[in-house]
Amino acid sequence: MRLNYANPIPIRDMYERWVNLRSSSAAETAQHLRRYAEHSKEVAQKVDHSEYRHVKLEMEMRINAPRERVFAAMTTEFDNWWPHRYKPDSTCYFEGKVGGYCGESFSGGGGAITGMIVYFDPPFKIIASSPSSLSRGTTSYAVDTLVEDGEGCIYKRSMEVWGSVSEEVEKMFRDGTRALMEEALKGYVEEGKRYVGGGAS
Repeated sequence: MRLNYANPIPIRDMYERWVNLRSSSAAETAQHLRRYAEHSKEVAQKVDHSEYRHVKLEMEMRINAPRERVFAAMTTEFDNWWPHRYKPDSTCYFEGKVGGYCGESFSGGGGAITGMIVYFDPPFKIIASSPSSLSRGTTSYAVDTLVEDGEGCIYKRSMEVWGSVSEEVEKMFRDGTRALMEEALKGYVEEGKRYVGGGAS
């Protein structure tokens, strides 16, 4: 009768030298991956996507003035009528070029950007987009077009806003755009109404 047995010491040496080393590294990697996945899941669960929407606004109106006159009001005469300002004594500006900004300069220093010009074709079309100090959680893209209409012109504005656009924010953009077109710009071009530290008059 013959007895066979295996010496466990060399087997254990091989395990510690090859298997244990790699299994420890793999386990550590798996742990890192699990922690990352769990952390990412926790972060994602804290993000509120309920108000992420895409809104498109289309408006137009007739202005009783030549297209060139309206375009000048929208650009070089921007400060004369633009009513929405962070500070009533600030100066509004419009840099009429691609890559230029529109915004305001505060009288005591500082200021704010309200849009960047990405397309400029006088006296026909202006396209402005973010970045903007008004874009709190939103991105916007506005196309302003002037079309001749007899002795006057048709001013068309197409605006898209996407991101965290609640119904309240949508109403703000819609009502604000209508007021800018119908009251501020039209009033300035047709009747000479100007901005005077708190509103047009």
